[in-house]
Amino acid sequence: MGKYDFDQLVNRKDSYSVKWNDKKDNILPMWVADMDFHVLPDIKECIQKTSEVDAYGYIEVPEEYFSAYQSWWKKQHDIDISVTNMTFSTGVLASIDSILKHLLPPHSKVLVQKPVYHVFFSCIKNNGHEVVNNPLVFSNNEYSIDFNLLEKQLKDGEIEAFLLCNPHNPVGRIWSGEELKTIADLCEKYHVLLISDEIHGDIVEPGYRYNSILKYSNHAIALLAPTKIFNIAAIQSSVVATFDKELLNKISIGLGQDDLGEANYFAPDVTIAAFNKGEQWVKELNEYLYKNKLFIKEYIEEHLPQLSLVDNHATYLLWLDISHYSHDSEAFAKALKEETGLWVSQGKQFGEGGESFLRINIATSLKNVKDACSRLKTFINKHYE
Repeated sequence: MGKYDFDQLVNRKDSYSVKWNDKKDNILPMWVADMDFHVLPDIKECIQKTSEVDAYGYIEVPEEYFSAYQSWWKKQHDIDISVTNMTFSTGVLASIDSILKHLLPPHSKVLVQKPVYHVFFSCIKNNGHEVVNNPLVFSNNEYSIDFNLLEKQLKDGEIEAFLLCNPHNPVGRIWSGEELKTIADLCEKYHVLLISDEIHGDIVEPGYRYNSILKYSNHAIALLAPTKIFNIAAIQSSVVATFDKELLNKISIGLGQDDLGEANYFAPDVTIAAFNKGEQWVKELNEYLYKNKLFIKEYIEEHLPQLSLVDNHATYLLWLDISHYSHDSEAFAKALKEETGLWVSQGKQFGEGGESFLRINIATSLKNVKDACSRLKTFINKHYE
């Protein structure tokens, strides 16, 4: 028995929660990347203490904020990021928008690896740029990178930036050090700006660890945050990190111009509490998530053998292959929700290669995971068996 109880969930049905905004009684939301667990108690205590000052005006981001990042990445990932290698931003997506807006020429081509987090597409298009796809290769139930194609695309000289998802959402791949080094070397060789979204970095199976792009490049940009790890997205706290001081200065200026450098009142204290006091909580969280994953894997193998979970070791998002039953994940997911109340993400929204997949968020109680499996089985038995 661990220190924290992940079986007990927060009731968020009347709290303006995006995840729980469907008020139907039978809805079981397992779509958006948001956890149902009680927050790290130190974070709650921190918010209560910080709120005791009865004025909530502008605040500065203290050095302790960056020191908390430095300490966490040194201890957890053996990377020494100086406080001078980071700048504050309200969020990872905000950082992506600002970087694409200020650091790239108009109408640039930005490379992504579909199927990938779908908001990447809007970040690129909304800034007047063009999405270029380096499709991930799906073989033997896992994903890999076609490096020959990648080099060809970068060598053509039209790609200005590579927006990397590390670990990858939705397929859950932890990119190896060798893979990241190859990516970093190619981007440097062909003068392509490398931006690595690493917001899911600490959500990994026991015994695994993600690799930061900062280990393999002095010029890459890493987007780091406690928000996904500790389920505090609405606190709006992140940093942009790079060892390239000139590049960091340009990014900081852009963030300032976009008014993204001013912190939420609670962001500094909450971030400091999370990184300084959350190690055990994250350890137990990952153990619990792994238990949920194993249950689903074993359930599918026994009761729904025509489905397949893609091999992955990161994020709390499972990527489920439904190709035996459907190549229209949008219609499948819609009917699944309407008939059973089980609300998952349809893979088509993540771009080419996602048409025959569902993304399922297992950051909830084992009880809910069991319920989800039962609903999925009922749906498939009714329509496909």
